[in-house]
Amino acid sequence: MRENSAALLLAAALAAPAAAAVDLFPRPNEIFPVLVADPRHIQLSASYYRLEGRDLSDVALGHAWGLTRWRSGALQDWLWEADVEGMAYSRFALGGGVNEFETVDFFAGLPLTARRGDVSFKTSLFHESSHLGDDYIRRTGSTGYRYSTEGVNARAAVDLLPVLRLYAGAAYLLHTVPSPDRWSAQAGLELTSEDLRLSKEVPTRLFLAEDLQCRERARWNADSRLVGGVKIGFSQSPSRALRVQAGWFYGHSSFGQFYARRERRLDLSISLEL
Repeated sequence: MRENSAALLLAAALAAPAAAAVDLFPRPNEIFPVLVADPRHIQLSASYYRLEGRDLSDVALGHAWGLTRWRSGALQDWLWEADVEGMAYSRFALGGGVNEFETVDFFAGLPLTARRGDVSFKTSLFHESSHLGDDYIRRTGSTGYRYSTEGVNARAAVDLLPVLRLYAGAAYLLHTVPSPDRWSAQAGLELTSEDLRLSKEVPTRLFLAEDLQCRERARWNADSRLVGGVKIGFSQSPSRALRVQAGWFYGHSSFGQFYARRERRLDLSISLEL
């Protein structure tokens, strides 16, 4: 049953209705914008923080590519898009002449997004694997363990006001190593100000967002990330922006090799929405 559901989702993501006009290679993240407080959302970013007396940096090298976009419904009021996305999400220990490479998680996904009015949806088949860095292995002697998951997730968001967005969703792992637990849930909110009108060509907004995630493998204890900062956009391309933000994270590590560890940190980061 799960395999059949996954196959149907993949087929839906790759095929648009023949009767509808199809746009090829649209700009991604316009139908379902990025979740700014989710540390594992596909993004291009770098952050700095101190953890257990050490200077650390997380670097995310990710991007989404739009494949097709089309409309459906009697009034053509449903907007759909199929994408492909991937990311390498790494942690480095800073200091001395050489930065220590600790771990990296690889993500790949086939998302299908939809929007009707102020409500948007995103569902995706995804893969994640996690690996320890050679520097970390040499320093600690730990070789970690095999970490690999494949699954499907679904999230819905609603723009209640011009400045407020709420979202929630869940994920189920079709295959998981090493933890046998498969379910997780997610919810959050985003507050974004109106344009501060500092420049006609560069819209600038303030934002505050919180993301909550609960996983069965962590006994449903919530991981919380709160971020706030400034978002600098481009008037000709609303989905592209630069974010400079400060964040507070409390919960289990975002990295697969360290998922059993609890972390508490304050960070500074910069992100590009491309």
